[in-house]
Amino acid sequence: MIETIRKTITEFCQDFIDYPYLCYTEHGQHALFYTMLYNGIPEEQRYITYINQKVCILQKEYPTAGKLGKPQRQHWDIAVLESTQESIHVETGSYDYFNLVAAIEFGMNEAREHLQDDIERLCHVEANIEHGFIVHLYRLSESGKRFSNRDWSSKSPRIMTIENVRELSIGKSVEIFLGLADITGIHASGVWNIKDGQVLSLK
Repeated sequence: MIETIRKTITEFCQDFIDYPYLCYTEHGQHALFYTMLYNGIPEEQRYITYINQKVCILQKEYPTAGKLGKPQRQHWDIAVLESTQESIHVETGSYDYFNLVAAIEFGMNEAREHLQDDIERLCHVEANIEHGFIVHLYRLSESGKRFSNRDWSSKSPRIMTIENVRELSIGKSVEIFLGLADITGIHASGVWNIKDGQVLSLK
């Protein structure tokens, strides 16, 4: 399952570089990725039965297992539920508390603080996930003539470099996919997989 998730994220990010305006918002990107991952999971693995109810293993906005240092429980952008009966927390026994194979967090044109928070939440001792992924995207166009008001200027000082992201990843058990699409050509568009200080170019 992890390889299916990783392969789908890679394809999603590569598509984003080629066609950055397929989706207007980040929420649209969630929906697109959900569809891609759902279609990538073999049909016989997409659903489980829990207390006589059919449940999809792929969930949007699934609640975190604990508060993760925040005032209340939060939600993962995309979560993949474990498919065994043992996957439910013994102490809760609820549809709201499945163990997770993976959680995927997204950010488009978000500052360092957003990425840092995603890393800390996915790596939190109470996160209760086997594997955490982050899809951190930049969609850039010309200052003063942006293709979309949701774009950042290619000259924005808030854009994190590959090295910035690499440094944040050191010592963390999370896998970051950095995707940058700049229609001005000021920045080199590309996709990079970054984990524990290691960087792999994917496009």
